[in-house]
Amino acid sequence: MTSSNTGTRTDIESLIAEFNRVRGDLLEAVSSVPPELRNQPFVGAWDISDIVAHTVGWDYTNIEALPDFCAGRLPAFFARFDADWAAINADLIARYRLEEWDALLASLRNSGRAFEDAMRALSDADLDNVSFWGRRRITLRGMMRAVARDESEHVAQVCAFVAEGAP
Repeated sequence: MTSSNTGTRTDIESLIAEFNRVRGDLLEAVSSVPPELRNQPFVGAWDISDIVAHTVGWDYTNIEALPDFCAGRLPAFFARFDADWAAINADLIARYRLEEWDALLASLRNSGRAFEDAMRALSDADLDNVSFWGRRRITLRGMMRAVARDESEHVAQVCAFVAEGAP
């Protein structure tokens, strides 16, 4: 793609736009959860606050990983992989979960802005630097797509939960 000077969106800008679209969907979905359902687990043992804290935590984890992605190094969090990233998710939830709902939503907005700002500091060339995790190619572009998939999945889970009401 050409530079934004010609009016064409760069790859980074396109990925940020997709991130913002999905994050907006997530904010809308989590905001629709009635207070009486907020403590009801619906994704395994996770309730809505856990999903929000998990998302905030991954924003900051991914920000910390950007220098590694840009240098073609495998980010440190890959060393903590286990089934469904369970241990790292538990740590992120414990660290970023806030009991006050409005503060938790503000945290989600803030972490999303911080992630967007960090992404804007990169160039399109940074997106495809390759590192390997076993035989799997890892790139920043792939990580951004994984973020969008994960958040889209959470949007669907939250919407289904709200539509069903309390279990």
